[in-house]
Amino acid sequence: MPQLLPSRRWAPAFLLPLFSLLTAGAQAQCPATAATCTPGGAPAANYPFNMGIMNVTLSTLSNPTGGVRDGYQDYSCSLGTTLTIGQDYPLTVTTNTGADENVRVWLDLNNDGQFNPSTELLMSSSGRGNQTRTVRVPAGAVTGVALRLRIAADYVNAPVPTPCSTPQYSQTEDYRVTLQAASQPPVAAFVADQTLTCSGCVQFTDQSQNAPTSWAWTFGDGGSSSQQNPRHCYTAPGTYTVTLTATNAAGPHTVTRTNYIVYDNQVPVATSCAAPTVNFCCGYGITQLTLGSLTYNSANASAGYQDFTCNGRVSLVEGTPHNITIQTGNTNAQDTRAWLDLNNDGTFTSNELLLTALNRTSTFTSTLLIPATAVKNTPLRLRLITDFAGATVTPCGNVQFGQAEDYTVTVLPNTQPPVANFTSNYTSTCSNPVQFTDQSLNAPTSWEWDFGDGATSTQQNPVHTYTASGVYNVSLTARNAFGPNTVVKTAHVAVTVPCLTYCPSNGTTPNTWINTVTVSGGSLATPFTNVSTADGYGNFTNKVISLRQGESYTLSVASGTNFIRSTTAWIDYNRNGVFETTEIIANGQSNLFFNANFTIPGQVGVAGFTRMRVLSRLNNNVPNPCLTNQFNSETEDYSVNISPVLASREAQGRSALHVYPNPTADGLLRLSLTTAQPPATYALTVENALGAVVHRQSLRLLPGSPTELNLSALPRGLYVLRLLGADGQLLLRRVVRD
Repeated sequence: MPQLLPSRRWAPAFLLPLFSLLTAGAQAQCPATAATCTPGGAPAANYPFNMGIMNVTLSTLSNPTGGVRDGYQDYSCSLGTTLTIGQDYPLTVTTNTGADENVRVWLDLNNDGQFNPSTELLMSSSGRGNQTRTVRVPAGAVTGVALRLRIAADYVNAPVPTPCSTPQYSQTEDYRVTLQAASQPPVAAFVADQTLTCSGCVQFTDQSQNAPTSWAWTFGDGGSSSQQNPRHCYTAPGTYTVTLTATNAAGPHTVTRTNYIVYDNQVPVATSCAAPTVNFCCGYGITQLTLGSLTYNSANASAGYQDFTCNGRVSLVEGTPHNITIQTGNTNAQDTRAWLDLNNDGTFTSNELLLTALNRTSTFTSTLLIPATAVKNTPLRLRLITDFAGATVTPCGNVQFGQAEDYTVTVLPNTQPPVANFTSNYTSTCSNPVQFTDQSLNAPTSWEWDFGDGATSTQQNPVHTYTASGVYNVSLTARNAFGPNTVVKTAHVAVTVPCLTYCPSNGTTPNTWINTVTVSGGSLATPFTNVSTADGYGNFTNKVISLRQGESYTLSVASGTNFIRSTTAWIDYNRNGVFETTEIIANGQSNLFFNANFTIPGQVGVAGFTRMRVLSRLNNNVPNPCLTNQFNSETEDYSVNISPVLASREAQGRSALHVYPNPTADGLLRLSLTTAQPPATYALTVENALGAVVHRQSLRLLPGSPTELNLSALPRGLYVLRLLGADGQLLLRRVVRD
């Protein structure tokens, strides 16, 4: 170095002015004001994580750099760009591609050497690789001088960078930005925080480019404002057009958004309670609802209770099932319930619980049926609550991991006649009384039930007790203002009165089981067939086989395997609840298919409702209908309804009993004995074509003098009159009710 001193001391005089110009020119490119703080560099121990700023691109500036090992770098005197105030520019900061980093960018807008953490923040981003945002320099910034741009990055789990902090894993870089005033008129633009408002108040935000200096708003209701970002409250419901004129020194520009704001103040009655989330966990909650025409996305339970009654609206027709699809926030099983405030009183009661979907995962679909009791054409509050499977949930209680969300449902009146339908709790011949439940669609307002035994009801969900053994058709006629609709379920109920308790019989089925039971021939125009699976015991007493005395039939029993097996079947002819040896109708060995013929006895007392038992087993032991846990065997029970042979039975009483008019149009019959018969009191039962008893009474008959019998309550059809005298005499006649 000493040898350089003479060179510098004796430099030629003509070089001194040039040196001075270069020095002054370089200094002129630096920011006008020095920064009041200088960040440090990350510790060398964190270099191996390879974080840092790899590239910066803004307008004409593009600078690839080396990352964290470069430490803090001040490029402000050598690298920069020029921006126009009020214009949008993409700013890209490239960080490492292996880990997320927080990126913050500030510009010293007032040229005071400091960075205000909020008002001078141009960009905030988190991610990896290229992180791009659109930036706009606001009006009022210093123009014509170099300003300092500071870019800071650090690992996402480290403290968020501040203008003067030293990063732990990444770095900070400074650049130069020179601002110039806009030379073009503004490009007016704006947005609202909500375009559908239920309160009437809307926050408008100016998004005009080219740095306007004044603003003129009109809100479509006669209101106006000169603020940049005004808040306006509408006083009357309606649809409004909003206009903004933005102006700067170069001129004005106007934008109009037609029918932009809708003010609808028709919302449900305020709820008397919320259902807050108290312990959010694990992504529980509702993330999407689809109901009718409404699809609404939302945050999970991290957002807690949400009231979407303003923007989440849907109209549903009463009495019609509507698909509802709910997406939850994780794959854990959750319980979901929905209440609708049917009477619009702000509370939720047990009868307003319309959906219970338990132990469902992720996305599931169910149906929502709006009852006719709902208030019509009025916004009603729908509350959805989801929580972990097994949680105790009430419409107003705390929600543990999940959340509650409220929506608006407007119930529209039905304009179609009902579609009649019903269910019952009938399961076997001992299901008596039977609970019937209306399932009709399109909001019926009245109901007419016929239980098949002569009894009726006008209740919506009646309970009926059958007093006689038999098989019964059940019909329901549902009505509303638009008409009636009827459904008939044939042989819907088969009961034994009194209920007989038969001995249990079951087995295990590793190598054989009953696959199909078929009864064909005789009076059966269509064979009876039942297909089953291996259960050890099958209770099919809700399935009825209709047979007739004196007719011959074929019983076929198919096995699930081809082993040699024994098959036995009984019919409890005397209806005493015991399967006796004399009641065996089939017994034999076969492999895959077993077939046997049997004939229904013609004796008096056989006709009626009873039970058939079928037993299949891999042994040739003496058949026993009452063994339990029998290895390699299966038992199935069926109901059998045995009808009398009408012609022969009628002949017994034809000469002794006179019935007229027959057919009868009004159901009013006259019965009398022939003159050869003494007066007597008879026990009368009336059976339908299926053998079910539909009417009972005592009847006093006289020779030559008619006694009236009123069957007007019975529907049209074929009936059998059975009159049993005290001496055991049985009189039978067939009548037709037109």
